[in-house]
Amino acid sequence: MNTSKTNSSKLVSRREFLRNVLVTAGAVTASALAGCAPPVTPITQPKAETPTAAPTPKEIVYAFHDPADFRKRAVELFNEKYPDIKVTLQQIPEEFPTKIFTMAAAGTLPDVVRVWEPMVLEFGRAGQVIDLQPMVDAEPEFRPEDFIESLWKFPVIAGKRFGIADGWNGHLCFYNKDLFDQAGVPYPDENWNWDDYVASARKISRPEEKIWGSDGLFIGWLHWSYKLIWQNGGQVYNEDYTECLLDRPEAIEAIQYWADLLHEAVIMPSPAQAEGLGDLFQSGRAAMQRVGTWVMGPLAKAPFKWDMVPEPKRKERRTLLHTAFNVIPTTTKDKETAWKWLNWIVGPVGMYEYVKENATPAARRSVNERRPWVREGVDAHWDYVPQAGEYGILVPAPPNVGEVEKLQNDAIQAVYLGKMTAKEALTEVAPKVTEALRRQA
Repeated sequence: MNTSKTNSSKLVSRREFLRNVLVTAGAVTASALAGCAPPVTPITQPKAETPTAAPTPKEIVYAFHDPADFRKRAVELFNEKYPDIKVTLQQIPEEFPTKIFTMAAAGTLPDVVRVWEPMVLEFGRAGQVIDLQPMVDAEPEFRPEDFIESLWKFPVIAGKRFGIADGWNGHLCFYNKDLFDQAGVPYPDENWNWDDYVASARKISRPEEKIWGSDGLFIGWLHWSYKLIWQNGGQVYNEDYTECLLDRPEAIEAIQYWADLLHEAVIMPSPAQAEGLGDLFQSGRAAMQRVGTWVMGPLAKAPFKWDMVPEPKRKERRTLLHTAFNVIPTTTKDKETAWKWLNWIVGPVGMYEYVKENATPAARRSVNERRPWVREGVDAHWDYVPQAGEYGILVPAPPNVGEVEKLQNDAIQAVYLGKMTAKEALTEVAPKVTEALRRQA
């Protein structure tokens, strides 16, 4: 057995021997090194960093009715200062009031909306837009005194400011210098009155040739007739919109004065005579037209010489102003971001970019120093344009505006069409309007 075992040991192969030697030697060496080496500090592998998500850009939707091109440059400049805010322009060119009121009722108004005069106070009374005054007060560089006073004070109820204006248009009298020259009639100046207007128009009119000294009355455009009442020293409403004043002598006299001239059909065409002739002033058939300054664009290409002058007065220098107000609906989620955009477009830079493209005067006097409404190459009294903002009156914004304006419009239209006298129509309608105003107050 022992022999066998001895033989067996002898029979260990070389390969097995060498492997045993190497294993033994390695164990000794490792043991020796372990005994001499300092403690090994475990190496901690750095953890892979978790990618940080890029911040989501904030987005503001801005709605309005006029062309979006007017605001593209303002957006570009805004994004240079606020690159993390995306402004989406939403033009609503058709049925703007209807669509805006529908969205308001549904709670889906965009973040910032540019609304017309009656709408801003309608929304304010209904609690659908926020009070901007605290935000204005927190901006040390806002400078409210830079705004034309009538535009600044308009959208305020009980100390709460529901909107801020940017650009505006005022009504002036535009006249065809060629027709004045042909009739040998001096050009009007800013001191003229209604009687001067009529006298000049009579000298120019040649009804048999379809040439008239004056454009007709704008039947159906209620606000156009308001300025006649204001120029005669009257008012349409009292200050807090609780009483209609159309039955006062100043209003009755004003409407009857111009209705009589329309019925006479000498200085201006009757509605039947004007039928199918289009815009009498733009076509060179009327020597004078009293409308908003938005006509300056088409007139810049007119084939006749023209100029402008403040509208004639009776007792007071008054005219009609149109503007729009930027508001933040109460449903806007990110009001802080909405205010940054609103503050930009009513600031000196944003406002200038808008009115320059639109060729209108601005709500800020400092912007008007750059004369953004001037049409290059046209020789005209351009300084009369911003002056209208100082003596003009904005389109009123009574409660229940739809009902009260329909009542008034029907009454004044009946006078212009010869169905009633101004005294009959206005004394009849004024109490009805007052009742509607108070029902909504």
